[in-house]
Amino acid sequence: MIVKKITKDDTKNYRQIRLEALDKNPDSFGTTYQEEVIKTIEQFRDRIPVDNNNFILGCFEDKHLIGIVAFHQESRIKLRHKAYISSMYIQQEYRGKGVGKLLLNELIERAKAINDVEILLLDVVKNNVLAKALYLSLGFQTYGTEKRAYKYKNEYFDLEFMCLQIK
Repeated sequence: MIVKKITKDDTKNYRQIRLEALDKNPDSFGTTYQEEVIKTIEQFRDRIPVDNNNFILGCFEDKHLIGIVAFHQESRIKLRHKAYISSMYIQQEYRGKGVGKLLLNELIERAKAINDVEILLLDVVKNNVLAKALYLSLGFQTYGTEKRAYKYKNEYFDLEFMCLQIK
């Protein structure tokens, strides 16, 4: 398995895995499959960052994209010590095999190399126990909860906010 930054050349594979994530785990993301599937390949290409302070990592096995995670650093002066982890997804058949840990460890190391970044933030649907266990195993701590943060098909989902101090 290889972890690398997703580039514009990976747009087709990125679009495919992102739509799969939204389709198979609709309660875990703030957007829906229906909202994303209508977007063009060019719109997905435009969402792939090209700088070091914002990126999407992909885990590849034999050129097949099996997992993704996004990183975004705040740009405003008072906030650039913070960065956000989002859009984490591992294909079902690869879960429990260390892919998530591999992606997050690489993301954390890249974040540590960015001078201003001191803290990583993420949110996770409270009932996603496997993802929470992964984050906790890497040292993330819960610092808050938003009740009824998502509503999907008349069901509410709480979000837990987690952080990791890296500097």
